Amino acid sequence: MSSVLAIADGPPWGLVALGDAGTLVLLLLAAAAVAAGLSGVRSLIALAGAGFLAAAVLQLVQIGWTGANLLGGDGSTVALLLGFAVGLLALGLAPIPDSPAAPTPVTGRHDPA
Repeated sequence: MSSVLAIADGPPWGLVALGDAGTLVLLLLAAAAVAAGLSGVRSLIALAGAGFLAAAVLQLVQIGWTGANLLGGDGSTVALLLGFAVGLLALGLAPIPDSPAAPTPVTGRHDPA
């Protein structure tokens, strides 16, 4: 869906500014995130999040301090990439809870036995 927001031209869909290189980066990182999610490997999910974070930092540095704009984006691009980065990093780096002990059987007068 985010690529529709970037590729579409004008309102109401043209919400994210991206050039051709930026669209390619976004699609490649999204494909990596989907593959990591399907495989269930948490380190790959975190790696995809780190890729989105790197792209967000690159875009932010370029629009703030340099004249180059390799991704062809603006502040909306930073927000989109940062949102993906935070979500994927949270999934990839969150601790895995220990498996709960076997539940104890409940007995009592309200037990439907």
